[in-house]
Amino acid sequence: MVYLNITFPEDLKKELDLEVRRERTKRSTLIQKAVRTYLKLKHQKAVDVLLKEGYQEMAAESENVMKDFEKADRESWKHVD
Repeated sequence: MVYLNITFPEDLKKELDLEVRRERTKRSTLIQKAVRTYLKLKHQKAVDVLLKEGYQEMAAESENVMKDFEKADRESWKHVD
């Protein structure tokens, strides 16, 4: 465990202290939870961006494959009775 010396605006410190009392915990514990939550959300947002890009790329590729087979499909329907 390391010790950090941080500064807070007075209004944020008051809100922090209110929440500490509500949760019956320590400031450091609540701040640690907040930082973990922030980092987890930030990581999830980055993953979501990568997934979205991947899905968009796959959709474009699927459309290209569909276009490639469109002519073959039309030809094969000519032979269906």
